[in-house]
Amino acid sequence: MQLQKKFALSCSSVIIAASAAACSVSPTPEDIEGVGSDALVAGGVGVCNQADPFEKNNKQSSATGLAYSYVYFEPADPDYWWSVDTGGAYTSASASICKRDQDWYFVSTSDLPYTPGWLSIRAQAAGASHCPMYVYEEEGETYTWGYDPPAGPENTIQIDVYSAGTLQLVASAQSNIGRIFLDTYNGPLDQDLYLRVHGPKEAHYGYSLSVAVQTDAFEDECEY
Repeated sequence: MQLQKKFALSCSSVIIAASAAACSVSPTPEDIEGVGSDALVAGGVGVCNQADPFEKNNKQSSATGLAYSYVYFEPADPDYWWSVDTGGAYTSASASICKRDQDWYFVSTSDLPYTPGWLSIRAQAAGASHCPMYVYEEEGETYTWGYDPPAGPENTIQIDVYSAGTLQLVASAQSNIGRIFLDTYNGPLDQDLYLRVHGPKEAHYGYSLSVAVQTDAFEDECEY
């Protein structure tokens, strides 16, 4: 794929890479650092790392705990009636889904210094770019940016979000081209969360996962 130098893409995301850490309600997790190289995540259709250390997190009872790489909080200023709490916490992981596989993750939200009101999850599987592929022409030449895997069960990814205390389904999203943008206000978001990453029996790919737990929504758009 070619990218013209003059072509500008604004596709912002404040999600930052993370390492894993133990959680009070989940088993001691494995270390995330170094898992899922660029070759794994961008390897395209049919990539599956059998040595993925997350392969044993295929049950809720063995979920991998994800630690936050960055947490910030600015409490409301009592001198200004319009001031509100502002906070955010970010974590991520890279792993793979082999056929008939699923991955479970635990995200602690109950001990954050603020009350979560917004959950954002981004996932790219089978080599999908963060933003959809864009094709344009200029001066008789055709240019592309990004990559959309072929639609099909082998590239289908689904993410289900559950409240850890009740296993109530909080949100769910599915894509047959390996790219998920999941945003929700639905609660409860402050009682810890389980994330389940899976696909149909044919699903077979590397993927990257980014999670943001915030007081309110933030902009993460693809502008061409």
